[in-house]
Amino acid sequence: MGSSKYPKVEANFLKLKEIQGLPLDSEERKKKIVERCNWYMFCASDIRGKDFQDPHEFILYCYHNVQANCPPMQMKPNTKIADTLAEAFISKYHKPYEKGTRKYIESRDDVTVKEIQDTLADAWERWQCDKNTRANEFKQAINSIPNPEKIEKVVCLGLGRILMPNFRSNQQSPEQSTGNTPRPHNNIIMPRNIAQHIAAISLVKELEKKTNKEIPLYTADPEYGDGHKKALETLDFGKFIVLDPAYGVHEQFTYIDDNTLVFDMAGPPQCPTMRIIQEYARPVAIITGEIPRRGKFQDRLWFEVQEESGKKIQIPGCAHLPLPDGCFRFGGLCPRRVRDMIVYEYKQEDKFPAEMEASARKWGACDLVNYDNRDKLEAQVGAYWHTDTRFVASEIAFLRGLRLRGRTYLYAIYMQAIILRGWFKMGNDEN
Repeated sequence: MGSSKYPKVEANFLKLKEIQGLPLDSEERKKKIVERCNWYMFCASDIRGKDFQDPHEFILYCYHNVQANCPPMQMKPNTKIADTLAEAFISKYHKPYEKGTRKYIESRDDVTVKEIQDTLADAWERWQCDKNTRANEFKQAINSIPNPEKIEKVVCLGLGRILMPNFRSNQQSPEQSTGNTPRPHNNIIMPRNIAQHIAAISLVKELEKKTNKEIPLYTADPEYGDGHKKALETLDFGKFIVLDPAYGVHEQFTYIDDNTLVFDMAGPPQCPTMRIIQEYARPVAIITGEIPRRGKFQDRLWFEVQEESGKKIQIPGCAHLPLPDGCFRFGGLCPRRVRDMIVYEYKQEDKFPAEMEASARKWGACDLVNYDNRDKLEAQVGAYWHTDTRFVASEIAFLRGLRLRGRTYLYAIYMQAIILRGWFKMGNDEN
């Protein structure tokens, strides 16, 4: 998948009203969204194929050769570019992992279905414990959604793998496992990823209880292998429908619309989820990383890189390329349009249980996980989700219930108030 051909790359912004008017299974809608996703993730090696990577030399090369005359501000320019040269340039750098390396072994995802399901079953039992305050707070946050009946599906992005093959286990010889030195576990446990999958199952169960209807649970992650896909789709206490996130497919984004709750643990640099979704949908609620309220807002639409030959090549997308102004942060800064959507169209649910700073980088912090006799190289750090994870719900969607005899007087008045509030806040924000 690393250098495969892809459907058309589309630079032009999607038009919200036009996309919202198309049926979810419309080929026209899917085509538009996929082409736009291709643009955003053109340089994302992990999405082009989990067997590929961007070598360190490529990152350094781009840092030193991205041209200063790239589009400096969002929405400028918003035009198509010739992508044939860019395809050849990126394909030259997206190489397979070298066999036998740590990244190669981890990318295999050689984990059994039973191990994955047993890990999740144990975590689910711990989640349901009455003393689990985090689980209780999470359920309260879900129950605070003002219009749950509008949610028809839950789409999860980037929840990650439950277990990962242990590099040390693969490298150790049989002789090293004798004596007083125990052989390392075959798999590394991923506490946050486990917690996020359990929370997603709980989320759907709470919504179904509240709305008395079945709500499908979708998930997509480039790191899922065959074992994870089968394990999640046959889990006996909460089945997922695994979508294909491959480059040129982007199935998960085609499922997101105005009747979706999005559980987003992906995000930049590889997958700039919010800047994609903002163009064509307004989900009922979103769990994602915190969107900055103030500061510098930019949305780099393409980059110009000078090759060794001196030829300048325009690279579409925003993942895995640096800003040309010396800002060492992949993917550019948050676009103002995303900030405005979250600030002026959504309300933050304060009941959502934020991760404690003390647990953020602490090994053994997740109470859903049985660490057994693992050492600190056999489990990732952290507890439930990152400290900047937030839960927002639409402030506008519930107003559909205020329509009187087909008229929208109250809706119009409320919208005017929101717009005025937005103008006032924007006047006080830094550019």
